[in-house]
Amino acid sequence: MELFSQIVIPMLLLILGGIGWLYRHEKERRHQIEKQLSDRKYDVYIKLLTVFFDILKQVKKGQPTNALKLIDKMLDIKKELIIFGNDKVLFAFFKWEKESQTKSNLKALAELIIEVRKDMGNPKTSVSTKDFLKSLVSTDNDYKELKEQGYELG
Repeated sequence: MELFSQIVIPMLLLILGGIGWLYRHEKERRHQIEKQLSDRKYDVYIKLLTVFFDILKQVKKGQPTNALKLIDKMLDIKKELIIFGNDKVLFAFFKWEKESQTKSNLKALAELIIEVRKDMGNPKTSVSTKDFLKSLVSTDNDYKELKEQGYELG
């Protein structure tokens, strides 16, 4: 019996220690993968927002946009969003894409931006689509004018 406790107990401790090490190692590995995915997702969201704001700058300055170049950029972003993006952001992107040629495009864009904000650490954001869209136009009159033109603004 004494021989049993001298052999079995150390072996059990060794096995439990090994299991603990494997668990911790796996947990650290998963955390590292999640961090890498989060970094990639952040990069994709920045690219997406950069394209939108570059277009906004061009529109406000009265400059033409290069449609072919824009299509290429958006397809690259879409590919990365499909791989790295949060589901809600991806569905909001699909909705914006579908409505991009309609009077609902600005609202869909605002919803997409808000979903990006939520996914990047602001899940309880109080920014509304109206708040975001008002920030894009120069004055309240511009906002009212868009609404009068039939744009769905939220």
